[in-house]
Amino acid sequence: MNNEMDTINRCIIIDSTVTGICAKTMANRSMYGGTKSMITPVPADHTSISGTLTTTNIIMANWSRMMWQNVLDRALRMLASAPLGSHFLSARAVVGGN
Repeated sequence: MNNEMDTINRCIIIDSTVTGICAKTMANRSMYGGTKSMITPVPADHTSISGTLTTTNIIMANWSRMMWQNVLDRALRMLASAPLGSHFLSARAVVGGN
């Protein structure tokens, strides 16, 4: 019999940070009793956020790369000092482009 609780993932948390994932299966009833190979790192798609910012504002659309990098640097400083800043190990913002 296979039920939902037989294959549930558990998080490994150290100092309020999720550091790994351990799959709990019928063969591994105790997530601490299994081998270290059963613990996997947190997948990259859950540890990073990326995106693209586009604008149709004619003034902002003509800003230089340096101006945009200054805006992103300021956003990073604000993020680090905000209440959620302690939830980020690191942050990076880079102006891309063609």
